[in-house]
Amino acid sequence: MTDLTPASGQPLRILIVEDESLAAMALEEVLGMLGFAVIGIEDNADAAIEAAERLRPDIVMMDIRLLGPRDGIDAAAAIRARTGIRCIFTSAFADAETRHRATDCEPFGFVRKPYFPAELQRALDHAAGVLRGSV
Repeated sequence: MTDLTPASGQPLRILIVEDESLAAMALEEVLGMLGFAVIGIEDNADAAIEAAERLRPDIVMMDIRLLGPRDGIDAAAAIRARTGIRCIFTSAFADAETRHRATDCEPFGFVRKPYFPAELQRALDHAAGVLRGSV
């Protein structure tokens, strides 16, 4: 198993932003099994932005389709601008236009749904390496 800790030596703290409650709970369980600390779950852009400002996660797992008028790309851009926190996008939708919009948020990566633990592990290993400054 790889070292999943940022420079502080603690497990990466993750905020999940997912509009489907069952998917959010499943992701929380998988992340916990992989050794990450889920510090919150939100289902819309405004709540995600507020939670990121309040909780200061290391990474946000961001679904692109969210409840309400704003999508995950809008939320990720606001979170990045206000806090510097980056995300990993999780979505079943990966068309060229969506990916192009998302690149402006400087995400750590994209994980397509349905996702598998190994895919999540790879994306989070990469993010942990960037946060540690070793990538």
